[in-house]
Amino acid sequence: MFSIKNISLAALLVLIALTPAIIYKTSDFTGSDDKGSALVNEINPGHVRWIKPLLNPEKDAETLGFVLQAAFGAGFIFFYITRKRKRGFPKR
Repeated sequence: MFSIKNISLAALLVLIALTPAIIYKTSDFTGSDDKGSALVNEINPGHVRWIKPLLNPEKDAETLGFVLQAAFGAGFIFFYITRKRKRGFPKR
């Protein structure tokens, strides 16, 4: 069930996922929205938004949304690949 190939690929996946966090320990991994808002406030302190956002989720809910989006995307991709693998890829 757990072959050397699968374990090696899982270890490589974990290494790739953790590499940025290991290399850039002191970096601030905030999103571009936060950095953009800070820059606008720095350039023009009296800036007033034209529109208000429909939803203003907390940071945890926002992170959960991104995680779910990534999980659904990865699930779809792997579903597609497995289904094509079972049927056989089209020949060129």
